[in-house]
Amino acid sequence: MGRVVPVGAGGGGDRTGKTSWPEVVGWTVQRAAAQINDDRPDVWVTLIYSGPQWPPGHNPWRVVVLSNEVGVVVKTPAIG
Repeated sequence: MGRVVPVGAGGGGDRTGKTSWPEVVGWTVQRAAAQINDDRPDVWVTLIYSGPQWPPGHNPWRVVVLSNEVGVVVKTPAIG
């Protein structure tokens, strides 16, 4: 089950050029979303809890964060 959480105010632009966040694997989804927001306020974070579902289609303004059932990031979040 996924939900979309807006984390960027938009208009801030790409400050770091990052497209993936391997360092947040093992973090809580809240902490990971905050880090992604800090690095890239121009993207949205899509949180997917406890499931292999992936949102359809590529979206250059979305970062997908996949977590286990307790809210720990289990795969490197990436734009798309």
